[in-house]
Amino acid sequence: MRTSQHDLFGAAPAPRNFDQEALGFLIAFARKHRGQPFSAEQVTLAAMDRGIAPPDLRAWGSIFTQAARDGHIRRSDVLFSRSLGNGSLSPGWVTT
Repeated sequence: MRTSQHDLFGAAPAPRNFDQEALGFLIAFARKHRGQPFSAEQVTLAAMDRGIAPPDLRAWGSIFTQAARDGHIRRSDVLFSRSLGNGSLSPGWVTT
């Protein structure tokens, strides 16, 4: 008799949804750093350490846009040097 992975280990794990995980991580990161400007790279690198990473890092753009649209974050006046962007400057984010 053949058994499935579901039978051996209980319920099959739900597929990971990057958008939901990333948005939740970004909101939690922003709350933890309330009042302190932070860069997008700080968030994406911290998320990667937790195993939250899309195949293409540009996917984070829509996550930041959604968080800003929902009122969780806004652009800060502080510029950050982008280590993944050849040292170019980019405005950071801050909790609203």
